[in-house]
Amino acid sequence: MKIDLNFLPFETLAFTMQVFRKKFNEERREDGYFIAKLPANTSVGRDEPYNTYWIALSQFADSQPYIFCAHENPRLMTSIIWHQFKGWIHHLVSKDVIKADVIDRYEKFVSFIIEDLPEGQRVIRVFPYYLEITKQYGLLLDFSFRKKPFVPFSKKIQQLSFSIDRTGKSNANSYLDRLNYISAFVQNTLLPLGTIPIGDQQHQISAHFTSLDSQELSGRTYIFGNGHEDYDKIRGIKTQPYALPPKEPLFVFVFKNTEKASGNELFRAMIGKGYHSTFSGMKEWFSCDINTSNVLSIMIDFDSDANAPKALSYGLTDILAKNPDKQIVGLFIDSYSHLNSRSDNYTKAKQVFFSLGIPLQVVRNDRIIASDGLKWAISGIGLQVFSKLGGIPWLVKPSTTNCLIFGIGKAHDIQKQRDGTSTVKKFFAYSVCFDSTGVYRSIGVLCDTDSKAKYYSDLENNIINQIEERIRSGHIVTDCVIHTPFRMRNDEMTTIKKSINELRHRHSDISFTVMRINVKNKFFGFAHNNLKVPYESSYVKLSEKEYLVWFEGLHHGREYVNKRIANPTYIEFFYTESTSAKTIRLLQDAVNLAGASWRGFNAKLEPISIFYPQLIAGFIRDFRKLDPNQDVGQALSQFETPWFL
Repeated sequence: MKIDLNFLPFETLAFTMQVFRKKFNEERREDGYFIAKLPANTSVGRDEPYNTYWIALSQFADSQPYIFCAHENPRLMTSIIWHQFKGWIHHLVSKDVIKADVIDRYEKFVSFIIEDLPEGQRVIRVFPYYLEITKQYGLLLDFSFRKKPFVPFSKKIQQLSFSIDRTGKSNANSYLDRLNYISAFVQNTLLPLGTIPIGDQQHQISAHFTSLDSQELSGRTYIFGNGHEDYDKIRGIKTQPYALPPKEPLFVFVFKNTEKASGNELFRAMIGKGYHSTFSGMKEWFSCDINTSNVLSIMIDFDSDANAPKALSYGLTDILAKNPDKQIVGLFIDSYSHLNSRSDNYTKAKQVFFSLGIPLQVVRNDRIIASDGLKWAISGIGLQVFSKLGGIPWLVKPSTTNCLIFGIGKAHDIQKQRDGTSTVKKFFAYSVCFDSTGVYRSIGVLCDTDSKAKYYSDLENNIINQIEERIRSGHIVTDCVIHTPFRMRNDEMTTIKKSINELRHRHSDISFTVMRINVKNKFFGFAHNNLKVPYESSYVKLSEKEYLVWFEGLHHGREYVNKRIANPTYIEFFYTESTSAKTIRLLQDAVNLAGASWRGFNAKLEPISIFYPQLIAGFIRDFRKLDPNQDVGQALSQFETPWFL
C-alpha cells in the first residue's frame, strides 16, 4: 500500500549555490556561520577527503568562494534551507502577511497560526527536512493544537485537537481530519505565498505529498499457559495465564475510614460480583483467588494526619513480619479526582510501599462511586494486580529468540536558574531488562550521582556490567538490543555507543544494536484509503537506518476503526551490525513489545522498553521531591515484580 508522508518536496531536484568558506581550526563557535564538512578538493569529482569549514552565504574575512552541491552534505543543505526559510517567514510576519512563530532551538520549525481561539491556537508546524530515501529536500507539515496557559484541560480542547469527535467519542476520523486541515493550509496559505528564496534563487514547493511504498510486519501473537496461542488477550487469559504468582497472595486495602464502602465495592468488583458482565473475578480470569481470608485493611487519612506515612509504614512492616511467605500487594483508594496527574496522597502512599519493596495498586475513589463505577476499568486493575503479584499474564511470540532487550531511562533532577537556564543537580539513570517475549526481568541502576564526569563513567561501566550479568546468569543470548528514547542527549548516546563497542570486543558471538524510539515525533502518513489510516504493523523506510512504524491501525478484513488511531512511531538504528533481514526482525520485536504491556488489555500501544522507563522516571522524580536522600537504588533492588504498572 502507498502511504503519503507529510512531506512536501521542493520541485528543484539538485540544489547548487555559491557559499564562502574558511578552514575551521577548533576556534570558538560564533553565531551567523555554519560549521560543516565539505570536500577539500575543489576539482571536479571532489569525493575525498573532507575537511571542516566555517561557511557563510556571503563573503567574510579570509574566506574563499565555493560552489556547493547539496549532495555533498545534506545536513548542511537542510541548515541553509532553514536559515533562508526562517528569514523569509520573519519578513512575511513583519508585513502582516501571515501570523507565525519561529521556533529556533534544538528543534527548528515555524508554527503557522491558523485559528486563534479562546482555548488556544490551531497551528500547522513546518520543519525543513531531507528525505534520504528519495533524495528530496522539502518541508514536513504537521497539525498541532497549542493550549493557552491556565486554560483548564477539557473536552472542547480534545475536540479542537482532533482527539475526540463532536459527540465526545474517540475520533475515528482523526487521520482524515488532520489531512483535510493540512491540505487546506497548503492550498490556502502556503502555496499562495509563492516561491521560497534559497541562496540567490527562488524555489517552488510541490503541492503534493511524497508517496512511499509501505511494507507490513506480522501481527502480534500471544502465548498463554500450556503454550496456547491466541491473537486475543482476554480470550487467551481466560483459558489460562502463562504463569501464576510464585507465592500465595495477600491483599492489603488502604483507605480512609469514611471510604470503607468504596473499599468494599472494590473488593466485590475484584471477586466478580460487582460487574460480572465485564469482569467475572480474579479467580476466573487469572486463576488467582481473592477472598476474605487473604485480605487485610489499614485505615489511613493522609489529609488529617501528618504522621500518616509513618503509621502506614509501621502497619505494613508488621504485616511483612507476620507473612514472610506471602506476596503482598497493596490497593490504595485515592480520594482525589486528578485526571492524568498524580495526587500528593497517591505519591505519599506509593513511596511508603516502594520503600518497603511492596507493589501498590492505586484506584481513584471517584471512579469507584461513579454510575458505571469500575465496569470498564476493573479488568485492567485486575491485570495490573496479578502482574504485581509476580504472575505472567502472557508472552508475545518473539521474532528474535534468545534476545535481551534493555530499555534505558533517566530521571535527572533539573534545577532552573535565575537567568532562565537549567542545570542538572542530580544524575540518575537506570535500565529495565526484558526478553523479546516481553517478560520483565529486572531494573538496574546505571548511575546515581551529582557529578557529571562520574555520571558518564558510571553509565558506561554499568551498561557493560548489567548486560554481562544477564549473560553470565545462564541465559543463551545471541542478540542484545538497547532501546532508548529520543530525549537521551548526544553525549549520553556516545557513551552508550562506547559501552557497546567494548561489549563487542568481549562477546564477538553476540550481535549488539541500539535503537532510538520516538513516539512523539514530527512525522505522519496517510494511506490511500477512505479513512487514510494505514494497516497495523505497516512501516515505511525513511533512510537506511530510519523507519516510521504504525503500532496500531486497520486490520485486514476489518477495514474500519471505532477509535482514534495513534500516530506512527519513529525508529532510528543508532548502532547496528545487523543485516537488512535482522533489522526487520528487530522492528517486529519492537511492534511485539507494544502489545506486551501488562498495564491494561487496551494499554497504550508503545514498546514497553520505552513506556515502562517513562513510568519509572515519573515515580522516581516524585519520590525524590518527598525525600531527596532516599536510596532509590536500594529500594529498586527489593522488587522482582513490575511495581510501576
